[in-house]
Amino acid sequence: MEFAREISADRGEVSLLLPPGAGVHTWQPRASDILRLSSADLFIQVGAGLEPWIGSLLKSVSSPKLRVLAVADSLPIEEHANQEKGRAELDPHIWLDFGLDLAIADLIAAELAAIDPESGPLFQAGAARLKAKLHKLDAAYSQGLSRCPTKAFIIGGHAAFGYLAKRYGLEQLSLSGLSPDAAALPSRLLAAMAWGKERRVRAVFAEANASPQMAEVLAKELGVEVLVLHAASNLSRKEWESGLSFFAIMEENLVNLRKGLSCE
Repeated sequence: MEFAREISADRGEVSLLLPPGAGVHTWQPRASDILRLSSADLFIQVGAGLEPWIGSLLKSVSSPKLRVLAVADSLPIEEHANQEKGRAELDPHIWLDFGLDLAIADLIAAELAAIDPESGPLFQAGAARLKAKLHKLDAAYSQGLSRCPTKAFIIGGHAAFGYLAKRYGLEQLSLSGLSPDAAALPSRLLAAMAWGKERRVRAVFAEANASPQMAEVLAKELGVEVLVLHAASNLSRKEWESGLSFFAIMEENLVNLRKGLSCE
């Protein structure tokens, strides 16, 4: 939503379909959501399996003018090995790669220009502003994570930070799979303890807006502290009402990553 609002400026009315605090994997739309979508010109989704309810939702919408942009369809998607299920799964957390975010900005601007050609230059200018912020954020991460004694970190939750880890040469280990609803198996916890000791991790990261219990258990065994990372997939109601931005979240993540990796 934040990206679309920046790009559309005063030429578009942007609203969030998913309520603050709702689980993006498990939320189910209501009749009122179908009506809202029926009056829209553009529906932007991530795709790659992040929102499993979208297929049935779109089947219920009868609007010939509605354009649908699944940004993951136009981007290189990573796979994540799911040892419990014995297969690979698509990793939908593409917004945590700021390089891919640059491409997302262009995709949104192009869709808006197709709907309103006369405002195309305005949308391009909005995309340029957004991309300037993303370049600055990317540079801060590249510089801030370039000199760290360890590149390995453990997430006491789901594997949301694979794209971010790959972009900056880090190594992520999570206690559960790609879905925040996946349970952390005891075998996974034991493997994480051994992995953390071998790589001398300095901290275990809990996920924002999720229980820190597993991260605290693992941190206690490793004798390290618990820090927080925020995947920015959806804000809590309190965060939403305070106006917390994607960029503020990512800046705080960088602070905690630098602390947890003991970066210079």
